[in-house]
Amino acid sequence: MAIQPIETRYRGHRFRSRLEARWAVFMDHLDIPWDYEPQGYVIDGQPYLPDFLVWPNTDNAFWLEIKGTFPTKDELAKARGLAQGSGLDTYVYWAKPEVPAPALSHLTDDEYCGFDRGGYVWTDEDGWREYPTLPPTWQLDLRPTAFRFDPGPKAADKEPKSGFWWWTDCHHCGRAIIKLDGQVGFCPSLSHLSGEQYTAAHGSPYPRFGHRTPRLLAAYEAATSARFEHGQSGA
Repeated sequence: MAIQPIETRYRGHRFRSRLEARWAVFMDHLDIPWDYEPQGYVIDGQPYLPDFLVWPNTDNAFWLEIKGTFPTKDELAKARGLAQGSGLDTYVYWAKPEVPAPALSHLTDDEYCGFDRGGYVWTDEDGWREYPTLPPTWQLDLRPTAFRFDPGPKAADKEPKSGFWWWTDCHHCGRAIIKLDGQVGFCPSLSHLSGEQYTAAHGSPYPRFGHRTPRLLAAYEAATSARFEHGQSGA
């Protein structure tokens, strides 16, 4: 028996799934601009219509492809082609719109970085599994959320690896973007500062988690609690 998602209407768009619509609600709650399926492409002879162009017409623009399950090799190949062809970072995101990790701001630099002592190996779908390298212990119970493809030439033939790509709230510029491990890092709005000046004024940029701010928590709540009825928008 064939089964497929019911299209969901929200903000004048007909989303292919409610999961996509929930992510749209999430971004709206954070005042993140987005376009849904703004342009289709042909990649290696195959048609491809990516889901979201996020922060369009800005230096922070990136593609966000939403998947309900772990992506296939073909889906990852198309995403790689999209990044290379468009010149924009491309994320294939399969996690649900839920807070991806507990509070981690208590971690020291050593605890954040971890040590290689043998015991675990990374798997793209499930995260860390035992044997043969040991990751930072705070990562052991977490699940990866996405693949990221860079547009640069060095990434063209690089084997993709999933990671803990989380929506991150920057307390410097107020923008929410996707960052590895939810690390705020060096904000471009402070690019006029040298590394030493940045550290002197704002402290060490790592580890500095930004994945559980009140604003993000409210956005996740809005996304998961949105109700979509036939012919109506989410609220």
